[in-house]
Amino acid sequence: MFYSYRFESEIYPSLSRIPLHVRMKLDLTGVKISLKTWLAFSLEERGVLCHLPVETKEEKKNFSSYLDFLSRRYLGGKVSLVPPMSDPPWEDLGRIPDSVHAKSKQMGQVVTLKEWSQWNLCQRYALFKLSISKNEPEQFYETLKEFREGNSGSS
Repeated sequence: MFYSYRFESEIYPSLSRIPLHVRMKLDLTGVKISLKTWLAFSLEERGVLCHLPVETKEEKKNFSSYLDFLSRRYLGGKVSLVPPMSDPPWEDLGRIPDSVHAKSKQMGQVVTLKEWSQWNLCQRYALFKLSISKNEPEQFYETLKEFREGNSGSS
C-alpha cells in the first residue's frame, strides 16, 4: 500500500522528491537517504519503495535490504543507518504529540484527541512530521485542512 497526500500530488508522476509515506518507512527502518540518493534510483525502483510494506519485522528487513542493494548499485556504497524510531508518537492514539498540539494551537484550530484517534496511521505521521519540520510550515495547515475535509487516501 502507498498512502498518497493531496499536498504531494505534484510529485507522484515523477517521484521527484521522497514522498512522506516513504519517509515514514525510512524512520521506521532506520535508513537514511538523501534526495540525491533517491533520485539516483530509477522511477520504477522508487515506485517499488513507495509500495513496499514495512509492517512486520521481515518487511522492514526487506525494505532496508532493497534500499541497501540500490545504494550499492548506483552509489557504490551501503546506505546510512540510524536507530529505527521506537515507540513512534504517531502510533499513540491516546496522546497528541506536543508538536502537533502546539502547531495546531498556533493557527487557532487545536487538534482534538477524537480527531487524532480517528485519523489513520499515515495521517497521524504526516501531521507529526510536518509539525516538527522547519521547511514549508504552511504544509501542516494544508494537511490538517485536508484531513478534516476527509479528502485524502491511498493509491
